[in-house]
Amino acid sequence: MNGKTRPITACFFCVLILLPALVYCVVAPFAAGDEAASETPQGATAEGRGQIVGPDEVAAAIERAVAYIKSHQEEDGTWPYEKIEHKQGLAALCVFALSQAGAPKDDAACTKGMEYVVSQPFTMTYEAACAALAITSFDPGKYVRALAQARDALVAGQDDSGMWTYIVAQANKRGGDGSNTQFAILGLDAAASVGLSVPDQVVQRSFDHYARTQNGDGGWGYTPGGTSYGAMTAAGVAALHMLGARLYTEGEVCGQYRQEPHLAAGFTWLERNYSVRTHPGIGGEQRRLWYYLYALERVGVLTGEKYIGGHDWYLEGARFLVDTQNRDGSWSSGTNQLADTAFALLFLAKGNVPVLINKLNYGGDWNADPHDTENLTRYISAKFGQAVGWQAVLPRDSMETLLSAPILYVTGHEFPRFTQSETARLREFFDNGGFMLADACCSSKKFDAGFRSFAATVFPDVTLAPLDRSHPVYRSLLNLSSSAATLEGVDAGCRTNIIYTPTDLSCTWEKGDIGNSEAAFQLGANIAAYVTGKERLVPKLEQYKAIVSEKTATAPPGAFAFAQVIYATGRWNPHPASGPKLVEFLREKAGLTVASNPVTLLLTDKNLANYPFIYMTGCKRFQLAPEDKTALGEYLKRGGFLFADATAGKAEFDESFRALMSEVFPGSPLEPIPADSPVYRIAFDTSRVTYSPAVRELNPNLTTLTLYGAKVDGRIAVVYSPYDIGCALTRFPAYGIRGLVTEDAYKVAANVVLFALSH
Repeated sequence: MNGKTRPITACFFCVLILLPALVYCVVAPFAAGDEAASETPQGATAEGRGQIVGPDEVAAAIERAVAYIKSHQEEDGTWPYEKIEHKQGLAALCVFALSQAGAPKDDAACTKGMEYVVSQPFTMTYEAACAALAITSFDPGKYVRALAQARDALVAGQDDSGMWTYIVAQANKRGGDGSNTQFAILGLDAAASVGLSVPDQVVQRSFDHYARTQNGDGGWGYTPGGTSYGAMTAAGVAALHMLGARLYTEGEVCGQYRQEPHLAAGFTWLERNYSVRTHPGIGGEQRRLWYYLYALERVGVLTGEKYIGGHDWYLEGARFLVDTQNRDGSWSSGTNQLADTAFALLFLAKGNVPVLINKLNYGGDWNADPHDTENLTRYISAKFGQAVGWQAVLPRDSMETLLSAPILYVTGHEFPRFTQSETARLREFFDNGGFMLADACCSSKKFDAGFRSFAATVFPDVTLAPLDRSHPVYRSLLNLSSSAATLEGVDAGCRTNIIYTPTDLSCTWEKGDIGNSEAAFQLGANIAAYVTGKERLVPKLEQYKAIVSEKTATAPPGAFAFAQVIYATGRWNPHPASGPKLVEFLREKAGLTVASNPVTLLLTDKNLANYPFIYMTGCKRFQLAPEDKTALGEYLKRGGFLFADATAGKAEFDESFRALMSEVFPGSPLEPIPADSPVYRIAFDTSRVTYSPAVRELNPNLTTLTLYGAKVDGRIAVVYSPYDIGCALTRFPAYGIRGLVTEDAYKVAANVVLFALSH
């Protein structure tokens, strides 16, 4: 990599394997040119209502915006705009926004809009570029011929300076501008993302243009030499990234990188002038604000930066947009209202792409391979059929942030030397269901030694060991049981808590050469499939829901206390987060007064009788001591209630638990609880449930729930599920777990608790 550009077919658009994750449209004729302006957004304030925005708020804002855009579509598939020559472009922009907000391929509004767009000739830059974005987002297979025509128009429209102007046929007849130029690059990028070629000289001229016209302050203006402002600077940073430049480029030695000067200067300008409430560098501050916000979002996602200038750009931008949305679902007003609404919708929808990987910035050489995660998530997006992203996080970030992505990724040449408090914090991270992927960059021996010491400290009772080829990670997505790479892991719960690659993978991901090194990417995709359980990820903001329940020192009078059984053999607490999360659900969704602190106790504890409900789980074979069996039998005979499940649906625990029940109640074995029992619907209807992929793959037609029970004096005193419930409560599934999906697991567990307290 030379730090400037690479051939378009090999690099420029290999940066963008999956359009929904990485193609970003930020400007349009509807907001282009320094003469264009929009009014101040209704309801805007200096500070809004703070920086915290909830996923439900964003989802509602997206729904209102979609409804607004659809309600203004005309019979011919267009949307109203005063400049007739731009109706094709506005129609394409609206389809693009609706598609990114989740519209399916059979959506009537999008279909009607696309039919109009492709029926018109591509004579203008904005129109051809918007069409390319809309086609590749909505249905590239159906409209591939039109996409090729749009590509051809954009190629023909570039002038010798590397810029574009409004009308394709006017290349070299008048000066181009930054708005048309970056938009043309987005359209070409979209075409290349689905396999259409773009001439190398187009790429090189575009890169040279941005390098040549960057202002001394690091920003870009609308025309070369023009005053730097937010939208054009963000457009320049993103365009350079897509043109093959990276913020860091590799030197002769792995881990030794230099900054790409044009990207670095542009990003620094954005940090220095950061805002989501005003448009930096623009007089009037609110002019073309939504156009700028979408440009800022594109930079944040492409670079994986959670923070720009120390600000969480998405949380703050989403908060602002939610606060300033008009009652009819739009943003802005006047002639640009539809376009501005589309830009705002694109910011909310695309910036909320699920985060698959949190890369830990621990200082030192945490980013020895700056592009490994970017390249890997692009590959995984294509394999998963869902756009997923990544971001950098700090050790001091909240526990919710550390747990917000399925994977916490740590790599480098020397494993970080965590302080005692940081180590304890990571132990809490694992207790709450967190997963770590560790990679020894360049197969570093220093990293290897440091990591092994860390694993032994955090998990003193569990050994880091090679994962057997029968481990689900080798078959979660692709069958890699014969893979040359050997993974090691720490298995301390319902799933493997840490996967470690002592033989370097990150450097291979860094190079992005999938054709020659796909095995490494396949292994990364399998790890992701294992950790996510092959389930679709929820939008980013939903991933930030509180993971750790708030705890109080004392329980309110009469509160229900969740008590979990401790036993000596086996593994009694494979998912420590499940109790607190169930307590939270019971309080918020079932209306039960509960103590925030779950209790753990031995069956021989003198206080056992004070708890009307106890929970037992595990993932290994176990054997209770005679005094424990006696205590359990007496507890149940005196009116107590036991709820149990087999963690991950493990057969070892199932066999041990059934044997235990036979010993405790030889005359009352576990039997299926009849379908008409209130335990299935006392608060939530669980007569039909959804099982995890591991269950569905073996039994795709299974939708009924069967719980098992044991009676004492005619009363159901034990409820047992051979399918996993506890792991699902942690909201961190894994491939191979045989159980219920999270939503149904909560309902079943809540029903069992309420049944126990009322029967």
